[in-house]
Amino acid sequence: MPKTIFTGDNRTVVEALRQARLQAGLKQAELAARIGKDQSWVSLVEGSQRRVDVVEFIEIAKALDVDPVKLLREILGRLG
Repeated sequence: MPKTIFTGDNRTVVEALRQARLQAGLKQAELAARIGKDQSWVSLVEGSQRRVDVVEFIEIAKALDVDPVKLLREILGRLG
């Protein structure tokens, strides 16, 4: 059984979110607390086991003190 149920573009989104979290100097549990989720939720997202919707994406970006539009543009640039 594959480790992830999502491939391709979702991996790019996940990696951008993970990098933004690391650049913010936050652990998964700290990000989770900021957005009112469990650490396991963040782990599922970063492990490509769960997708985030646009509202969750915005919440995550704001919790990381990152402009959601800027982060999305970065992702779109990676996707080509």
